[in-house]
Amino acid sequence: MKALRVYGPKSIKVDEVVEPQIRDDEVLIKIKYAGICGTDLHVYRGAMKDRVKYPAVPGHEFSGVVVKVGKEVSWIGEGEEVVANPVHPCGRCVACSAGKPNICVNFKILGVDIPGVFAEYVKVKGDKVYRIPKGLSLRNAALVEPFSVAVHSCRKAGIEAGDTVVVIGQGPIGLCTTQVAKHYGAYNVVALDVVRSRLDLAKKVGADEVINPLEVDAVKEIKEMTGGVGVDKVIETSGHPQSLEQALSILKPAGRVVLVGLCFEEVKFHSYPIVYKEAEVVGSRVYVDEFPRTLNLISKGYLKPEPLITHEMPLIDGDRAFRILEDRLEDAVKILLRP
Repeated sequence: MKALRVYGPKSIKVDEVVEPQIRDDEVLIKIKYAGICGTDLHVYRGAMKDRVKYPAVPGHEFSGVVVKVGKEVSWIGEGEEVVANPVHPCGRCVACSAGKPNICVNFKILGVDIPGVFAEYVKVKGDKVYRIPKGLSLRNAALVEPFSVAVHSCRKAGIEAGDTVVVIGQGPIGLCTTQVAKHYGAYNVVALDVVRSRLDLAKKVGADEVINPLEVDAVKEIKEMTGGVGVDKVIETSGHPQSLEQALSILKPAGRVVLVGLCFEEVKFHSYPIVYKEAEVVGSRVYVDEFPRTLNLISKGYLKPEPLITHEMPLIDGDRAFRILEDRLEDAVKILLRP
């Protein structure tokens, strides 16, 4: 089968590889759509070399059709349209035992630790597979995974009706988070980004206010917006090293900052605001039970993936797709690859 493989930093090409062979508790899925996300870009850049074994097949956001079912899997059949949770916890470590498989000590995920979905086929555990509800397209279903990340982070934030929430970064995860925060009852969702096209899109998908920190003093703007009090919650999705300091500056007393974006640089910040405000700073990693919840929210139309999909390209053009995202060309947000 054909697969898009990363050989090293920014070295990627389509190869012929062996089709996966499933075990009794697995299913084989023919990929229909696969989305490129920030983690895939980290793999592409070589930033996750401690976990990734090159040459590697990245990708974990996808939808497809079941083509083969292991004999222990009875709840899904061949020919069914599905999505799958790409996270594989061990089920035995201290985190898993505490009901937190998303921070499993032996955490594995498609496209990083095991072969991913930028290929014609992928094998997954049967208990990770979810049938796509009628009326939801394979194209839109491919974004269940990033929206699940957003749902988990908003639950970690503890968003309540009437909250003012700032979402830093309006890449795919940030745009998903903006939608979810509004769905969860936030009164005022403020989107921050330095790219005007992404702020325009944030406004279309539910942001009440948008701010470009390159054009105005974002901290001053938000302080004025809130009468000097600050905001209830900040969800940081960009991974920028200066974002934590910014988040603490705009947070109200007893507010909460949720860190979602991955930063591979040293982060410097003042601890004084955390103590003075009794602020909470928490991390948010993928999801726990949010995957099926999110699938239902999208299928009912509460969350809308379609505005985020700016490009759809064949797998053979994978190198170009990665370069578009890496160089921030063509106002790209979410690129879907079709094997």
